Amino acid sequence: MSRRVQLAAVALHAWSSIGAMAQGDIPNLVGTWTGTFTGGVRQGGGDLAPADATPTFVHEGMNRVYTLKIVEQNGRGIVGSWSSVKGSEDIQGVIRLDNQTVLFADPDSYQSARILSPSELEFCNQTANTKDRFAFCFLLKRQ
Repeated sequence: MSRRVQLAAVALHAWSSIGAMAQGDIPNLVGTWTGTFTGGVRQGGGDLAPADATPTFVHEGMNRVYTLKIVEQNGRGIVGSWSSVKGSEDIQGVIRLDNQTVLFADPDSYQSARILSPSELEFCNQTANTKDRFAFCFLLKRQ
């Protein structure tokens, strides 16, 4: 086999391996995940929390529990809800090709998550509209 053909075969094998790694096994996120703030800042209230008139720091140890329920997953697509003691909103999302990053949208904001382990997610909310501005995260654990 010529050197050029060998190099082409190696390159093709490497390219197909990268594609396989990117696809990998899609994590199953179906279930109930709960947790509290790890940190951030919020102003306003949104639909799931009391309103803060000025920027308020949120931090680990605050007792407000949030719940993410993933009720359906089809491939990379997921559907569910997220809630606090104040209420619940429908949420939908997608697991990115790295199998660690998840993007979400609810009726009035966007969230992202990083899969830390099969039982832990760092779930972050970022919202900016005329009445609310949030940038904060939670550590959610699978129940």
